[in-house]
Amino acid sequence: MTDTQIGAFLRECVVYEEDSEEGLDLDALYGLYISWCVLGNKIPVPDSAFRTSIRLNGVKHHKRDGNRYYPGLRMVGDAARDYVLNSVPEAYEVSVPPVPLTDDDEALPAAV
Repeated sequence: MTDTQIGAFLRECVVYEEDSEEGLDLDALYGLYISWCVLGNKIPVPDSAFRTSIRLNGVKHHKRDGNRYYPGLRMVGDAARDYVLNSVPEAYEVSVPPVPLTDDDEALPAAV
C-alpha cells in the first residue's frame, strides 16, 4: 500500500463539494475503496491503514453519532456504481399462491 494508491483512489472516485452538507461515512468510503480495488485488481489495505492514508491525503473527518463522517465527499465513477449495486440488500423472495383453475380455463398439458 502506498499513499499514491489512496491518492489515485481519491482522485478517481470522489469529488469534494465544499458547500454541501452531504458526505460519506467511513464505512461507505472504505466500501467504495474496496470496489475500486476489486475493479482495478488491486490489493486493498486494512481499514486502519486506509484511515491513516486518507488523513495524510488531506481528507478531514468529523464525528457524527460516534462515527467518522467526511462532509462534502460524493462518490463518482465505476467504483461508485459497483459499490451501490453491491450494497443493495437482497430482494425478498415473494411467494405467489397458485391461481385455481375454473371450469372455463383449459388445463395445461402435463410435462413429459
